[in-house]
Amino acid sequence: MENKFQEAFELHKNGSLQEAKKIYEAILQTTPNDFNCLHHLGLIAKNNKEYLLALDLFSQAININPKNAAVHFNLANTLKELNKINDAIASYDKAIEIKPDYELYLLRGLAFYELEKFDEAVSSYDESIKLKPDPITYCNRGLALVDLNKIEVGIADYDNAIQMDSNFIQVRHNRGLALKLLGKTKECIEAFKAIVKIEPNNYESLYEIATIYNVLKEFKLALNFCGQVLKINPNHNPTILLGIKIRKRTCDWTSDEQDITYALKNINDGEESVGPFSSLAFFADPAIQKKLIERHTSKKYPPNNFFNKILPYKNHKKIRIAYFSPDFCDHPVSNLMVECIEKHDQSKFEIYGFSLVDKPDDPINKRLKKAFTKYINIENKLAKDIVRLAREMEIDISIDLAVYTGQTRPEIFAMRTAPIQINYLGFPGTSGADYYDYIIADSVLIPKDNQKHYSEKIVYLPSFQANDSNHPTPSTLFKRQDLGLPEKGFIFCCFNNSNKYNPSIFDSWIKILSKVNDSVLLLYADNESVKTNLRNEITLRGIKPSRLIFGDRLPMPEYLARFKIIDLFLDTLPFNAGTTASDALRSGLPILTCKGKSFAGRMCSSLLNAVNLPELITCSLEHYESLAIELATNPEQLKIIRDKLDKSLPTAPLYNSTLFTKNIECAYSMIYERMQNKFNVEHIIVE
Repeated sequence: MENKFQEAFELHKNGSLQEAKKIYEAILQTTPNDFNCLHHLGLIAKNNKEYLLALDLFSQAININPKNAAVHFNLANTLKELNKINDAIASYDKAIEIKPDYELYLLRGLAFYELEKFDEAVSSYDESIKLKPDPITYCNRGLALVDLNKIEVGIADYDNAIQMDSNFIQVRHNRGLALKLLGKTKECIEAFKAIVKIEPNNYESLYEIATIYNVLKEFKLALNFCGQVLKINPNHNPTILLGIKIRKRTCDWTSDEQDITYALKNINDGEESVGPFSSLAFFADPAIQKKLIERHTSKKYPPNNFFNKILPYKNHKKIRIAYFSPDFCDHPVSNLMVECIEKHDQSKFEIYGFSLVDKPDDPINKRLKKAFTKYINIENKLAKDIVRLAREMEIDISIDLAVYTGQTRPEIFAMRTAPIQINYLGFPGTSGADYYDYIIADSVLIPKDNQKHYSEKIVYLPSFQANDSNHPTPSTLFKRQDLGLPEKGFIFCCFNNSNKYNPSIFDSWIKILSKVNDSVLLLYADNESVKTNLRNEITLRGIKPSRLIFGDRLPMPEYLARFKIIDLFLDTLPFNAGTTASDALRSGLPILTCKGKSFAGRMCSSLLNAVNLPELITCSLEHYESLAIELATNPEQLKIIRDKLDKSLPTAPLYNSTLFTKNIECAYSMIYERMQNKFNVEHIIVE
């Protein structure tokens, strides 16, 4: 019988699995409890991906010989294939107990990592490295440490792995990504370029270099590296999309129609497209935006049941409200929200600030820290620890002030921080996720017919935008020449970000300039590529580029002062001005808008209603153009509007922070009452 097993074993070793299997089975006919035959038949079943059969065979073998480390090891690997990760870890533990081995600790670490138990993974990798320092283990421990936000320590592990194997491309790639997380852009570029020296066709590294140059606003270099990627892999979707977004941001419209067609095709094909925030400037239709955002969310931030289902807490004496943001600093969102948070009625509400990025020296941050009942810095915490903390604090209502903007963390909300979660202010559109219960808006932003384009129920306030009445008063009085403007002639402006500009709105601006003699258009541009491309575009349309003047970013007092010498602000479509519009109106500058279909395309209309200037809302680009020309050529009509704005400002609901705070508190109270009474989440109207 021993000779027969040896014959089968040799066949097995040489890959003749079917012949080996027949002999093993024949042996079991006469010796049913042959450990070796059961074990090896389990290996053949596992090789053939017959995992349930393998599981049964290994279990039989273990019943015969429970002290064999190898069979526990193979059982663990089979359990992993069946996605029974916790059971696999238990089997690795038994194998380790019998015969500790560096590979067992490594595989157990990988299993812990798969469960996102990063601390346990690191401990397991530690034991593996003690037994045998190995570049693969260093690489994996580095990954776990980075996920624990111990990025510098993780990089040290990557360095150890590279020292042992300088051609280990994956660890070099991981190291580059870790440097990117730390914002060490120069070292990051060097790391990826080192990979390209080893593997010139490593398009993943070339792509990462392009993304870094994009962050640095080195757009020509970014597009150059995009081109290198596409020579190697012409269908690399992330690179194609990066190029599309760079061209959009720099107003390079040479392939605008093809870019939009490609982005739309990706949405229809279920592929990753331009991303939630970019979609607001690419597409006017809220149905398209919702489709894109839902696909993005389901792939990147699906609902996560790591914790048990969250239920309403028993009635608290005060409703516990938590604002989550990466922007508790001098940022448009906090500049709008700060006074509302200061004015919350803390006899009725406990107000918590969960800060995803801490900026302790920032003046707005200091105001917010004083205003919150409690300010919690969660910058270095893991998502599950943040959610656990929010649940321990029994937060009733969480408000995400970012969603898909900046250094956001939607994965936190996918695990549920509170029984009710709200999308507000930072992202002007639907979250596309069923774990956000409400979005805060008003009837202009989301008319009843548009409710179907939002995954959330709508909280209708009289006016959606918070504001701070304590804005700095401009101390500077600019003259035209200070800003490079002509001494005479009408001054139009648009200080929206350049990604909101497009050929359609630019054509309207050109028509307006051509009909208003000696007029100029002052635009915000944060890089030379925008300036060059827009000068080319205006020249192609037969207007002198000297009629296009560019303004830089200024400190807040000077930024507000600049509005004082401008005659009319021209808004963009399909992505309107938001904070910029309320800043312009606050400074006494009328803004002309064209009402779109989406939340982002109706923001300025909402704000104009909130300062009693509905006459500056148009519903077509033709009307937008004709009204701009009429106002620019009829000084008396423009003066009537400016006087009306000046008269409205002291009492305008838009800048009445006390009124806004009462309205949003009323909404929170209504939501809380419905939750306590176990009513379904439905639209809420605050009169």
